[in-house]
Formats: sequence, structure tokens, C-alpha cells
Amino acid sequence: MLVKNKNAVIFGGSGAVGHAIAHALSREGANVYLGARHPHKLDQVAAEICPAEGQQVKTFLVDVLDEQATTLAMSAMAEHLANIDIVINATSFMHNQGKQLSQLTLHEFMQGITPFLAAQFNIAKAVAPYMGIQHTGAMISMVAPSGAMAIPGHLGHIAGCAGSEAFIKALASELGPRNIRVLGIRSHAIADAVQAGSYTRELFSLKAQAMGLTLNEWLNGAAQGTMLKQLPTLAQIAEIATFLSSDHANAMTGTIINVTAGATIS
Repeated sequence: MLVKNKNAVIFGGSGAVGHAIAHALSREGANVYLGARHPHKLDQVAAEICPAEGQQVKTFLVDVLDEQATTLAMSAMAEHLANIDIVINATSFMHNQGKQLSQLTLHEFMQGITPFLAAQFNIAKAVAPYMGIQHTGAMISMVAPSGAMAIPGHLGHIAGCAGSEAFIKALASELGPRNIRVLGIRSHAIADAVQAGSYTRELFSLKAQAMGLTLNEWLNGAAQGTMLKQLPTLAQIAEIATFLSSDHANAMTGTIINVTAGATIS
């Protein structure tokens, strides 16, 4: 088992990506702690996970945009855990994609930046005291691909994605001496996330509608825009996150793993 007996905390654990990663980590032997804002969906996800023998699946409520609440949640968890080995940031937030500068308000612009970077900061600050030193720790964040793109109508989203990637690299340099690895997974639109209940249904439907397309037509177009003519799947993202969380990846930090099927190459 790749992560046997490791303690994994997943923020955004009730979402499609967090759910998929939780399944993979649990299957590979981790104790999984799922965090999100809403208990109903969180409990539903936890009930669907079949842990390896003897492993735990637990939930906790947290709003990662609230610095104090996130810190307190991790402090309470640390009272029952010897250490936190793996942290997954699978959170995301609705934001504008499609409006160009002349129609965009400052609020809409900042929607693509502020919550994403606040979540990165609040999660990292809350978990870092309980990671590393004696046990190698891994912090892994999901990042959309737009930071490496130059496309119209995505000003805030592009700036937010680029900022998230820069934060990951800067944080890796700071936490490396404490034996904590910091990585990002840059994924394109995920092929089966909408069917799994992802919030991206609303986001991508708005983009498709503006282009006169159905959601499936838009997703097919996104796939055709990649080198491999396909989009990544939830299973692929989950397996990559599990590998990065394992000791096999202990020489990896401060980098962004590109899972865009060739949509970006930087």
C-alpha cells in the first residue's frame, strides 16, 4: 500500500475531486479526514468510501476562508493524531469566466483571486505546525490550468491560478527544511467531474451557453484543444495525488505537476 497508516486531511472533501482522492488514499491504506462546509454531502461521501482494513474515515466541518476556524479545526484534530502526513487542498469557488475587461467589475475580477489564495494561505498556516520534522509531510493543491494560458475573458481566473502556483513554489522553499513537501496538480477540465456532481457544471454551462453550445459540446471542444485530444479523469487525478503523497515522491517539491493532456506545456 502506497500510503499505509498515513493521516490524510482533505479540504474540499465533499467535492468530486476530493471524493475521488479520498477513495484512492483510503484504498492505499491512509486514514482519511474529510473537511467541507456542509455536513450532509460530506457524510454522504464518507459513507461511500470503503477503507482498507483497520483504516479510518472521518469528517469535520470547516470554512477555509475563515482563518481562525481553519486553525481551530486543525488544532482540535491534532489532539487526536500523532501527526498529519498528507494535506489535499481540493477546494474551489465560483468565479467569472467569459467577461472581458470592459464588462468586468472589480468584484468579479477579484472573485478569481481572493478566495483561492485565501484558502491556500489559511490551510497551509493551519496544518504546517502538525506536519514534517520527524515524518515527511506532503501538501498538495489542485490548480486550474489558466495560469499558464493567455486567453481573453479570464483575467481574474488567470491571475488567481498563476498566484496559486507561485504560492506553492514559495511555500515549498519555506517548508522544505521542516521536511514538508509542497506540490500542485494542474488539471484541465476533468472529463467526468460534472457527472460526479462537481460545481463546474454551473461554471462550464455558463461558458457553453455564451458560445451557443451544450455542456457536452463544450467539454468535447476542450478535449479537442489538447495534444492528446482528451481530458483527464477523476481516477487519473486521484492516482497521481496518491503517488505524490507517497514516499515514492519524497524527492519532489516546489513543482506543478501538469495533468492537462498537453493543453499547457510550461
